[in-house]
Amino acid sequence: MKHHRTRRTALLALAMLFLAFAWVWDGLAAVARLLVDLIPWRRFKAVFAAAIDRLPAPLVLLVFLVPFLTVEPLLFVATVAIAMGYVVSGAIAWIVLKLLAISVIPAIFDLTQHRLMTMAWFAWCYRKVAAFHHYAGRVVAPYKHAAAALVREWRRHATAALRGTPGIAQLAARYAARKRAAGRPPLPLGR
Repeated sequence: MKHHRTRRTALLALAMLFLAFAWVWDGLAAVARLLVDLIPWRRFKAVFAAAIDRLPAPLVLLVFLVPFLTVEPLLFVATVAIAMGYVVSGAIAWIVLKLLAISVIPAIFDLTQHRLMTMAWFAWCYRKVAAFHHYAGRVVAPYKHAAAALVREWRRHATAALRGTPGIAQLAARYAARKRAAGRPPLPLGR
């Protein structure tokens, strides 16, 4: 029984982590598409897509993996720099590299996906990841709905509590009325 609960908790944590990464991946791919559409890179995108279409699929896989294979060793170097006492520069390098990785890799995948799917093993792996994504969504959905209901309940309580609380204008009017009642002249509004 306890083993089952531990396994379920670990699976839930893994599913939530996977969905978080997938959400970031999808968002950054959309942002990259938006930037490519906003910045006059249409010609570059067309040339890149044409070059990708001419390459054999294994070379397209290499194009997709180059940023990952470049960034991961540099992340290790940044981590070692942090451990050796270069905390600020190592942390800055690590953050910049991680941001570069999570912004460039989805954009390149978006541009190369149609060619990568021509490799049977890659398409099989992609289907497995997509199936796990769907499964993780189903596992996390009840918790997500419960959290949304809890946030709605908190908002409702906060709104009810704030309704009875006067705003700034009401407080200022009360203050001015007390001053007038005490026989003091009101403050001049403008000179």
